[in-house]
Amino acid sequence: MCFTLRRRTSKKESYYLHTTLAGHSGAITRLRASDEGKFLASAGTDGTKVWDVSTKRELASPKSPAICGATTALVWVKRKDDLGEALFYGTLNGYLELSVFEETGCVQLAKPAEITSLEFDAPSNRLVVCHRGAVIQAFILDNTMAFTPVFTLELKNAMLQAMAFGQMHGDEREILVFTRDEGDMEKCRASDEEPEDRYARKGVLCIDKPSTGTNLFRLEDRTCVKTFPIVIRRESKKLRQAALLDECKTIVSGSDHGVVYVFDRRSGDTLDILEVHPHESVQTVAVSTLFQDWMLVLKEGFQAADCAGVPTIFAAKSRDTDGPNQIYIWRKKSHRRFAESGIGVAGMVCGMLVFIQLFIVVAAVAFVYQNFLASIRKETM
Repeated sequence: MCFTLRRRTSKKESYYLHTTLAGHSGAITRLRASDEGKFLASAGTDGTKVWDVSTKRELASPKSPAICGATTALVWVKRKDDLGEALFYGTLNGYLELSVFEETGCVQLAKPAEITSLEFDAPSNRLVVCHRGAVIQAFILDNTMAFTPVFTLELKNAMLQAMAFGQMHGDEREILVFTRDEGDMEKCRASDEEPEDRYARKGVLCIDKPSTGTNLFRLEDRTCVKTFPIVIRRESKKLRQAALLDECKTIVSGSDHGVVYVFDRRSGDTLDILEVHPHESVQTVAVSTLFQDWMLVLKEGFQAADCAGVPTIFAAKSRDTDGPNQIYIWRKKSHRRFAESGIGVAGMVCGMLVFIQLFIVVAAVAFVYQNFLASIRKETM
C-alpha cells in the first residue's frame, strides 16, 4: 500500500520543505543557484561547495580557503555560445577564482580586499568585481573562460556592497554600484571606469540595508521605490541576502531570528514565513525557478508527464555553529488539483498500480473458483 506523508510547510502553507543538503561545518555565508536551478553553490567557513540539487550530491568542489581566504561572493557564468556553466567566486583576501566543479583559474585583484559582489553580463561576456577597497574591476571572458582585464576603477570613500548592469549607451553598458551604509546607487561606464539576484536584467533589483530591511530599486531611473521592513532582534550590521522570485512577483529575505520572509512586491504584504530555526540567524538565502520533470513510471519505461518551473528557496544558518549546518530547500506548492489534495504524481501512480494488482488478484481468484466448481460438477455427474 502507499501512504502520503505530510511534509513540513511554511506558516501560511504556500511552501513546503522539499529536502535538505548536507551543507557545511560551521556558518554558511553565501548561497547562489545557477539560472536553471540545477546547481547550487554554497560558501562556508570550511570552503566552497557545489551541489547537484536534484540528486543532493556534492560535486567535485574547489579547494579549502587556507590561502585565498573564505569565499565572500558567488556568481554563475554561462556564455551565450556555451552549453555549460562555470562558477566564479571571490574571497576574503581579494582573490577571484574560477571553478568548473574544481578550481581551474585564480587571479588576485588590484589592491586586494574582501570581494563583496560579482556579476556577469552574457551579451558582452563581461565579468565585474568590486571589493571593500572601493575598487571595481572588469574582465572579458573568452571561450575557454580565461579572464582578461578590461579596466580598474577606484571610488573614493565608499564601501561597495553590490553591483548591477544597467542600460546600454552606444556599445557600452552602465555598471550600477550600491554602497553599503546608505544604500546609495552610483553609476559608471567602461570608458570611465552583483546584482543580488538575476532579475536585475528585468529592470529591478533588491538590496539589503541592515538597519531597515530590503530596498527595491528601479534601475531605469535609479530610484528606491519601496522598502520591505525586517524586524531586527540582534545588534548586528551583517547583511541579509535578498532576492526576487516567481517572475518578480515576490521578494525573499533572510533574518537574524530564524525565519525567511516572502513579500508581495507590489503591495508590500508578507505573503509567507518559512521557519528554519527559531534561535539562529538565517541571513543566507538564494532562489531559483527549478525546471523539474515529473516522471510516470510505466511497465515499458518512463514518460514525461509534466514539465514546469517550480519557485524554490534555499536557506541556511549564517551564524557560527558547532557541527553540521544543513541547507534547506523549500518549494512553492503546486496549484494543480491533485497537488492541492495532497496526492502527487507518485501517489497517483502508486494508487493506480495497487488498483490493477487488486483487480488481477480478484480475477485470478474468480477464475480458480469457477474452474473448481466446474470440476466438482463433472465428478458428481
